[in-house]
Amino acid sequence: MNIQLLGALVVAGLVGPLLRIPKGWGVPVAVGELVIGAIFGASGFNKIPYSDPSLKLLATVGFALLMFSAGSHIDYRSLTKRSFEKAFWILLANFLLSILVGIAIKHVTHFDNWKLVATLAFSSSAALIIPLTELIAPSLSRSILITQVILADATAFIALPFFTQRGGHLEAMQGAFVVLIACALIYFLLIFAKSKNWLNRIHQVSKEDHLGLELRISLALLLLVSALGIHFQASVMIAGFTLGVALASVGVPHRLALQLFGVSDGFFAPLYFVWLGASINIRDTFNSRDSVLLAVLLCCGAVIAHIPAALFNQPRKNILISSAQLGIPAAAVTLGSTNGVLTAGESGAILLSAVVTILFTI
Repeated sequence: MNIQLLGALVVAGLVGPLLRIPKGWGVPVAVGELVIGAIFGASGFNKIPYSDPSLKLLATVGFALLMFSAGSHIDYRSLTKRSFEKAFWILLANFLLSILVGIAIKHVTHFDNWKLVATLAFSSSAALIIPLTELIAPSLSRSILITQVILADATAFIALPFFTQRGGHLEAMQGAFVVLIACALIYFLLIFAKSKNWLNRIHQVSKEDHLGLELRISLALLLLVSALGIHFQASVMIAGFTLGVALASVGVPHRLALQLFGVSDGFFAPLYFVWLGASINIRDTFNSRDSVLLAVLLCCGAVIAHIPAALFNQPRKNILISSAQLGIPAAAVTLGSTNGVLTAGESGAILLSAVVTILFTI
């Protein structure tokens, strides 16, 4: 990969924000990046060398940063006891219904991986939905929605890697356990450093001398934990998400949040979504009747799995919003395609379904 191609990919990533500018459209940035990737990738003009090792490495870093950002947005300290109790019963009902949805879709489409379908149906998208809740007046139903989305996202992120590979589940579990231990150690070290006021001192020196130490340390930890995960056959998704949660639990300084946003959303995340869109041949989806049917049923299944919230007096709009998906389907396609679990048609079906569910939030 040369500098011209990298520059072209960065320019392509600008399509996402440009589509977001008309407020009436309400198109998430990632959707535009996926679309432009599909147009110039395998589905269209085939101008993006998505199999290039250098591009795949940058996309992997973008994937890890995206998961890290998703985890860092989850602040469990903000969950209230009342909203947690309601959300727990909603999620339990959603979980049981998601299993039924997965089994039903398996029999209708012959897509054997019903556990993956159930995970997709159960999931939400905290990074997409939580900013939308700022437009909703504060209420118990709003608190329940936020709690429900956070817990569903966390559960799906943890479960997904085990349903997107053909074998080696024991090794993957061991690798995930190693990553969890590493992130737990990092969490307690950060708590200790915070109690000694070391974090505040680092933050102050970094701010005064413009060193960017918070970002450097965070990126170093992310890459090291990701490397540890890969070494022990765990996904960088678990590494990024778990480390993000650990950091959020300690408290992410506003300065660090802005720095992470700049690095992730300014370069690596757009590159990842453009690469992902380019690597999936959507034509294979439309050339297969089963893949089209799978896309339709996945979309319907996402809504059906979240209907039990109505029994707990959740507004219909909240049910539709909680059905929206983005991070989990993107991760499923990335891991499933890499591990040979998903065909091109099935990967395209999952992404198409996710894009449609996003329309529910408009």
